[in-house]
Amino acid sequence: MDQHTLRNGVLKTALSLAWILCLLLFAPARADEYQDAIAKAFPGFQILNPSEFNTEIQGTVKGNPGLITGRFNDDDLDDFAAIIRENPIRPREQGGRRYYLGKRVICHGSGTGQYRCQVLSQMPIFLPYGTYVSRVSPGKVQCNGEAAVTIKRDAVGFESSNVAVAYIYQPGGSYRKCVTAD
Repeated sequence: MDQHTLRNGVLKTALSLAWILCLLLFAPARADEYQDAIAKAFPGFQILNPSEFNTEIQGTVKGNPGLITGRFNDDDLDDFAAIIRENPIRPREQGGRRYYLGKRVICHGSGTGQYRCQVLSQMPIFLPYGTYVSRVSPGKVQCNGEAAVTIKRDAVGFESSNVAVAYIYQPGGSYRKCVTAD
């Protein structure tokens, strides 16, 4: 093996290692930012991780089915929505099934790397979980039994095999719940 080939091999290995190091250093930081905001706003709660969802959702949804980002209110700052659950020492039981107290939340960016979070709904979370969070793009959406609603920014959707809802930002900071499929 000549020195040129050896040098190229060493260079390729070094670049590969640098790339992997960058991925390890920077990719988790983004997820930690959201978990940190959840821990501050809802002590004792955590964002559901992909392994806590049923296999159908794990196979269909790319990324974490419990977390999305978007611009959900009237400002130009990045926001996020998540499905969170309490992190107790031991989960509760109902009918022989383990469950956790859960919340669907939205956190609006404040422009300083901080978030203001609010609860959209609360529910028990039985694992594996069968509902995931999705981003609903701007446009018209049909709410069951109502006239079509126009979404001006992204909306927060929650989908399962038999129902879909969208939470649409309203002036004043509240969210309108719109059942889009059942």
